[in-house]
Amino acid sequence: MCSTRSVSRRVSSWLSLPTAVFLLTVSPCRADVIYLNNGNVMIVEKAWEEGAEVKYQTRQGIQSLPKSSVRRIQEEKSAPPPSIRKWESVREAGSTPAKSASDLVIPSGPGSTSVSTEALDRLRENLKADPADAAAKSELIQALNSVASLQLTQGDFSAAKSSFEEALALDKRNPIILSNLAITNLRLGNYRAAEDLLLACLEIDKTNQRTYYLLGRAYYSQEKISEAISQWTQALQLGPDKEISKQLEKARLEAGAHNEQGALQSAHFILRFDRTVSDYGLGQQILTTLEGLYRQLSRELTSQSPGTVAVILYPDQTFFDITRAPSWTGALFDGKIRVPTKGLTGVTPELTATLTHELTHSVISSLPGRGCPAWFNEGLAQLQEGKSASGQQKLLAQLQKENQLVPLKSLRGSFVGLSAGAAALAYTEGLSAVEYLVARFGRAAIRNILDLMAQNYNFENAFRTALRQSAADFESAWQQSLAP
Repeated sequence: MCSTRSVSRRVSSWLSLPTAVFLLTVSPCRADVIYLNNGNVMIVEKAWEEGAEVKYQTRQGIQSLPKSSVRRIQEEKSAPPPSIRKWESVREAGSTPAKSASDLVIPSGPGSTSVSTEALDRLRENLKADPADAAAKSELIQALNSVASLQLTQGDFSAAKSSFEEALALDKRNPIILSNLAITNLRLGNYRAAEDLLLACLEIDKTNQRTYYLLGRAYYSQEKISEAISQWTQALQLGPDKEISKQLEKARLEAGAHNEQGALQSAHFILRFDRTVSDYGLGQQILTTLEGLYRQLSRELTSQSPGTVAVILYPDQTFFDITRAPSWTGALFDGKIRVPTKGLTGVTPELTATLTHELTHSVISSLPGRGCPAWFNEGLAQLQEGKSASGQQKLLAQLQKENQLVPLKSLRGSFVGLSAGAAALAYTEGLSAVEYLVARFGRAAIRNILDLMAQNYNFENAFRTALRQSAADFESAWQQSLAP
């Protein structure tokens, strides 16, 4: 996303993708896969259609789903015996290995992730009673993996991390637990920990494209560009993948500028700057400013802030060459905060505002809840940097009177394709709507929405739950408030 001096763009990255979780196969011999309309995936022993329902067999017995909630059922071929293959990853039939590396899903649903506390305690007791019981160990690992997957869908990354770590302690060379724990660390911003886990995965299996892809993401997020390029190159040797190819192209574009940049690091930031336009002293000032903004946004927005954020300062033309952003772009967040600098000699109010704006996008992007619309994202980022739409009140009132306002539902996606004038109006509408939200419901309403998104509520659900009002009803009230 961009600062409000420009159009905003939110580029999809691994941080905005659903977390990948692999579940133990529910049967040692076969399994069916149910693909739900909401994007979830269930692995069951057997699935079949019966009237208006889809029924399926699990260890808990026969259960059912409304047929209308199911996109399709995939019958899996028999798997090798458990001693050879104990784990199964989920991907859609007909997808290439590349898609499984970049199109990540959370397999969750009734019968596939439900493990009670009592059942988990009993499995722990079984293993404690007979530590040599391989079946007891396998059952506990399976249960912990299922519990962790549910914790991830609830947005409780820390609890999921603990569950995966307990499972890993039982089998330190289990590639699925290693991979799942690595992904959890990636979502938490613990990139170095993820790196170590993924390297351990490669020691076990050097043919898994997903592992190379994720390891590249871990390196890229740490500004280890050459290492990321190496991993993604190896990933593509295992098969074609559009997303990996896109990431590789972008990394290669960055590599040239990367070699000319200095680097500094603090508790929550990796800062890269061009030595010809910035120096070490200025870099330290910027890091101090960023850490202060991080603490401020953590207090005001949500306690679940991103782990490590890369911030890159570019000479103006280099910024546009690398980001390929429109010429009127003032800054951009695409998983990293990228800022063009022209004649920068100190931490100016304008730079502080830009960093605040882009860091707000980073905070929202780190939340597991999906679907945050651009009007809210950009409106909140402008509000955090200290802007107000009050100066545009007459314009907005006139547009409302003439029925010329852009509906907020049309401002859900990126503003990048808009003209400069249309983008300016989109930003103004977003800021005005968020200001109205705060005026009517209080500043705490913003935090309530984001805290719910931190629990994996999607935006619409979080908005309705926090405000007790749908986004559509809110928009009607906001537009009415614009009338003189």
